[in-house]
Amino acid sequence: MVQGSIKRRTSRRLAEVDISGNIFEAYISNGIDMEFLKTGAICFLREAENENRRSPFDLYSVYDGDTLVCVDTKEPLRIAERWALNNLNGKLDGGVSFYQDTKGMTLLTLGRENHDLIIQVMGTSFVKDRIAYLPGIPSKALNERLASLLWMKNRGQDPHLLFVVCRCDADYFCANREVDPYFADLLEDVKNNGIPIEAVRCLVNEEGMTFDFTIPLR
Repeated sequence: MVQGSIKRRTSRRLAEVDISGNIFEAYISNGIDMEFLKTGAICFLREAENENRRSPFDLYSVYDGDTLVCVDTKEPLRIAERWALNNLNGKLDGGVSFYQDTKGMTLLTLGRENHDLIIQVMGTSFVKDRIAYLPGIPSKALNERLASLLWMKNRGQDPHLLFVVCRCDADYFCANREVDPYFADLLEDVKNNGIPIEAVRCLVNEEGMTFDFTIPLR
């Protein structure tokens, strides 16, 4: 990881970062506007995995006050993979793999017969009063992800939902009904249909992000 400070956000997906007096462009995989992505914020960058992209770095984490927050959208999937191997081992018959559905949503599929055990992963960096939440703004994409779980359940698959909180200062997770009541209603439908839901929070440091422990849902 390379430490720097945000100079300015030039677009939804790009920011200029000061590294030891030199300005580099960093790619922001999470394009949502987060208050802590601001000028002067201390951040950590990772060399870009995509060699064909013009920006040499990916924005990995940023300090929100005293808390380091991961903003790399690939990391919740990696946490979910490790969580599945640790917590669903009795249901596995093989490893864990990733796939994208027709709408471009990345899911985890478990190596059980017919690959019918599927984990829908949602990462969040939003925390208020030690409560992590989603969504930050009304989100058609997130609602479609919840609806897809109900569709999977109806066709005989075994879907799970895992919320990954990409910071260590949350004690609970809840749906942000004030911002998107439809999301909250869909989440309640998912729960009422017997689809397993868990939320985990993570520790973020200069080296990366690791699983901390499971937190309750409100």
